[in-house]
Amino acid sequence: MDNKDLIYFKNRIDSIDWDTDFEKADKENYEILDRLCKCIENEFMKNQKSKILPEALLLLAENVGCAEDFERYEENFVNRLEEEGLLTKELSELFRQNTNRRQG
Repeated sequence: MDNKDLIYFKNRIDSIDWDTDFEKADKENYEILDRLCKCIENEFMKNQKSKILPEALLLLAENVGCAEDFERYEENFVNRLEEEGLLTKELSELFRQNTNRRQG
C-alpha cells in the first residue's frame, strides 16, 4: 500500500452520493472501507512499521461514525488486530481518537 492507494480510497469515499440512494451509498461505503481494511491488514503482515499505516488508519477512523460502523471496524477489525499483536497501542489510540463518533 502506498500514497496512491490512500488517495484512491479517499477519492472513492468522497465520491459517494449519499443524497440520491442512501442504501446504495451505504453499501458502497462498506465495500470501500472493507477493502481499505484488507489493505491495512495486508500491510501489517508485510511491514508493521510501515509509514503508511497511520495514514490508512486515520482514513478509516475519519469514516467511522455510526454504531454499526463501530461494531464492524472498531470491535471486529481494530480489536482483532490488537489481539493478534499487529496493532500497537499508539496506532490503536490514533484510530480511536480520530473516529467521528455520532449516533446512528
